[in-house]
Amino acid sequence: MRGSRGGSRPLDILHELVEWGLTARWQDFPQEVRALARSLTIDCVGCALGGVRTAKGRAALSAARDHPRSPGVSVPGLGRSAEPWSAALAWGELVNALEFDADLTPCHVSPFVFPASWVSGEYADLPGRRVLESVVIGHEITARLAGRMPGLRVLAGTARHPTYRFRQRWSAYNTGIVGSVLSDVRLRGGGPPEAYRALGIAAGLCPVPLSSRFFLTPRPSDGKYGLPGGVSLAARVSVDLAFAGYGGDEEALLGPNGLLSILGNGPADLTGLGKDLGETWRIRDTVFKRFPTGGVGHVGLDLFERFLRQTGTAPEEIEEVVVTSDPIVAVPVLANRTVTTGPDAQFSLAWGFAVLPYYPPGPAWQSAAALTDPRVRRLFSKVKVRADREVVKDLYRQLVTERQPYVRRRPTRVEVRTRQGTWRESDDIADGYPERPLSQKELEGKFLRNAGVLLEPTGARKLFSRLAGLETSRGLRSVGKLLQVQARSGRAP
Repeated sequence: MRGSRGGSRPLDILHELVEWGLTARWQDFPQEVRALARSLTIDCVGCALGGVRTAKGRAALSAARDHPRSPGVSVPGLGRSAEPWSAALAWGELVNALEFDADLTPCHVSPFVFPASWVSGEYADLPGRRVLESVVIGHEITARLAGRMPGLRVLAGTARHPTYRFRQRWSAYNTGIVGSVLSDVRLRGGGPPEAYRALGIAAGLCPVPLSSRFFLTPRPSDGKYGLPGGVSLAARVSVDLAFAGYGGDEEALLGPNGLLSILGNGPADLTGLGKDLGETWRIRDTVFKRFPTGGVGHVGLDLFERFLRQTGTAPEEIEEVVVTSDPIVAVPVLANRTVTTGPDAQFSLAWGFAVLPYYPPGPAWQSAAALTDPRVRRLFSKVKVRADREVVKDLYRQLVTERQPYVRRRPTRVEVRTRQGTWRESDDIADGYPERPLSQKELEGKFLRNAGVLLEPTGARKLFSRLAGLETSRGLRSVGKLLQVQARSGRAP
């Protein structure tokens, strides 16, 4: 069937996605893609552990606590296993709770698709290799679909005089329901009939697009740009119903008036979407975050960290920090200066610069101690984040001239003024980007900081080792049991 790929009709494209999603095999994946599956699994579990003390995480755990099941699915911080529906919801919310999970441009993918792999993998006690295989399927398909939707930014004009605005309706995040459904169907041994039914059902259960409201609202809620727990739950329900024989509209996903034609501002361009599946890999664009904040600020945080390391300047000696970057920094949620909650801290770009000198990147950035620390507040008042209209020209080159489906470079300049003078530096790529990948040691360090919220150091290192060797694991249930620690006995961030 490989030779038939590259169709343009919606049903042909759907068939290509289903065929590849159900038949692709681990042994055919490049080594780099296999390594990414392992790293994404480690990162997702670590982020979920780090999120158990957040308001978002506590609420998800409370919902799961009412639905125990044994054997079921382990949920970090719950202390026991839960039935699969509530576990899917909890995992999605926990992975995303700190805003520390990986980006897969143009949006977050992991919290929307990883729960399907973990929940079905542990519930059926499947081998680790099969779980990792489904992690690749879910991320690859979702990233492709998200990248084909009309972007958040609208650039027009000319290369010398570009114009710029944001779309009022954009929700690439919710395409995760497609990758989640297909990875779940394959883990449960289903075939095309179950996949088509489940995707048709999922199209009707997918949450409405509210992402643009998030960007244009000053104070973010726990739901942020969309509820990954809701998408994960909807995907799980859809697959359960499909296996029970519930009929789904096969064209409700990609067909006329289907989900991907109404999810954002205009239909997705899906032409040739499946022609190179298994040959080129969007999962390679994964960005592993070093800071628990919106990704748009990470280049600047790298630069500020470099300033602190190179100069040894005490933060109390800083008189002003000026960050100039992508015009998106001016949208209300990123320009917010009222920081009293975890979500506030995650998206107020100035907050990251204020807290970086005092707390290690991770759960501590959003802790009660950090949110009330007078030192952080003093530095916060000295940080200015400004939009640079000149950056629009670079965005035009990327999205219009180079015809990239998403922004890869984020030109950013940081100026730090002290009594001794002014330090200036600029960059457009952050550590953790594919061009500057995190080392295994850095990934482990991030995992251990997150896991430390719930687990003692010995338990955290044991879990990391088991996840790093998941490919050879005979069953996921024994790994899941390492997560069955109650949040109230955890350690403070």
